[in-house]
Amino acid sequence: MKSTDFLGMICALAFCASALAADAPKLKTEPVKPTPVAADLDAGKKLYQRWCAQCHGNEGKGDGPAADFVYPRPRDFTLAIFKVRTTPSGQLPTDHDLFHIISEGLPGTSMPAWKKFIPENERWQLVHYVKTFDSLGLFKEEPAKEQVVIDAAPKMTPELIAKGKELYQQKKCWQCHGPTGRGDGPSSAGMKDEWGFPIRPVNFTKSWRFRGGDRIEDIYRTFTTGFNGTPMPSFVDAIPAAEDRWALAAFVKSLARPQKNAQVLKAGNIAGEIPADPYAKEWEAAEFADFPLAGQIILEPRWFKPVHDVITARALYNDKEIAILLEWDDGTNNTGIGKPADEVALQMPVQASDGVKPYFILGDDKHAVDVWRWSAKDGLQRYTAEGASKQTPREAGGVVAQGGYKEGQYRVILRRPLRVGAGETAIEPGRFVPIAFQLRDGDNGEEGLKMSLSTWYYLLPQPATPLTVVLWPLGIGFLTLGGEFWLLRRMRRRPS
Repeated sequence: MKSTDFLGMICALAFCASALAADAPKLKTEPVKPTPVAADLDAGKKLYQRWCAQCHGNEGKGDGPAADFVYPRPRDFTLAIFKVRTTPSGQLPTDHDLFHIISEGLPGTSMPAWKKFIPENERWQLVHYVKTFDSLGLFKEEPAKEQVVIDAAPKMTPELIAKGKELYQQKKCWQCHGPTGRGDGPSSAGMKDEWGFPIRPVNFTKSWRFRGGDRIEDIYRTFTTGFNGTPMPSFVDAIPAAEDRWALAAFVKSLARPQKNAQVLKAGNIAGEIPADPYAKEWEAAEFADFPLAGQIILEPRWFKPVHDVITARALYNDKEIAILLEWDDGTNNTGIGKPADEVALQMPVQASDGVKPYFILGDDKHAVDVWRWSAKDGLQRYTAEGASKQTPREAGGVVAQGGYKEGQYRVILRRPLRVGAGETAIEPGRFVPIAFQLRDGDNGEEGLKMSLSTWYYLLPQPATPLTVVLWPLGIGFLTLGGEFWLLRRMRRRPS
């Protein structure tokens, strides 16, 4: 190649690069704030060994002794790839970004909020020490100098949310996160992170699991900066206008609801039949409660990395039967082909009248539990359990289950007659009955004792409100009004 041709090619490339730069979206940035605490790496190392090495490993490779027992896996620091940042896509985080994550933790992971346990100055030393694991020397070579400006969030209006919904469809966010935001999109299966580990799209309806925070400002930042090391890109190129990214953030925020934890599942009384359709208006109107779940880590095989952290329940009863609707989000629908089937179970004491609750993991040899288990493969299976090693199948005995999967969510109705014979748990209006829940996610390889489960809670069929509760206040009100009217007439008849 002639030198003149080579020079021409270089000029052409330079022209194209400048043209692309001119067309690139303008991202509003500002200088990074200075780090307020100077590094003391000896102090940082001691703190890291005490608080962090068990998960992230002595060399920061994310391979500590606890790494195999948590989901998602701990961050590998050696490639300097970090998700939650205020810097543009692909860039290093600022020291303040690292400090924020160490302080606030990452919801939905095993990374806690260390501000509860470690003083501020020591958290800054952890920031300095974590950067020493950078095997590429990026923090020394080109530390973050500019960060994205997050302006004040706009007011969430129906118009803004509608615009965001339109963008959600146009930019095909649903392909990963699903039409209703439950992480069940067609592209969600088989996703992996930068290190080759399985990763799932975020369920937008569970705001308490948002990695970088659930404020609209946090969601906007994620759309702007992306999550390095994951399939989640920056949307600055796809959605250049900041006001449009705010609209998308508003729509995602509108999909989420806060967790509504309770100790008691209240069953409402209805006069007619209990609907078989889990989406019927009677079920939608029923009071719901969220019950937290955790991995079964007491009995072998212990399960430290469950997918499910909560199950939602509603209950209705009439003069014939009681029904419990169980709901949980699941990005995959596993019916037992190639992987275990998805399952849910409800358990209650066989004899609740003695006031003693059995062991919460499938009872014990002195206090048995009645287990109603629904599988996406086999439907209802009923057991009496006297411990995990002694589960005896039994006849359904009037227990009926019906369930299905729709738009990233399971809904299963379990029902049973109120009037039952001996050997059945008595369920009566006004009486508390202990209940507990179990979930197994087939895509996560959960079966048997590999499951997420709850402690004991209570089911309470609320007594029907008698008509007298309404009539008595009305009667007293009319009597009071009549008495005042009579007294007023008597006073007017008195001679002046």
